[in-house]
Amino acid sequence: MDVSPHAVLVAVRDEYDAVDEPVGPQQIATAVGTTPRQIRPILESLYRSEFLAKTAKGYRPTITAREFLELDIQLSEVAVVEVIED
Repeated sequence: MDVSPHAVLVAVRDEYDAVDEPVGPQQIATAVGTTPRQIRPILESLYRSEFLAKTAKGYRPTITAREFLELDIQLSEVAVVEVIED
């Protein structure tokens, strides 16, 4: 079963908010109905894209992820993001 990165991001946010702690691949895999093996590459991609922060205990959503999810668009849709460097 293919799981979309958007579904994984939503699951990380929801699971993190429920327990107020970083969540691991097993917890996310259970939430989206797949295996940790399928989830790990998606989590790493979301981490590299700065939608997730990685900790010793797992992953948590970033402010960027929360703001993005509030826009009510899917990750698969085209979005323009302005990057402002200090």
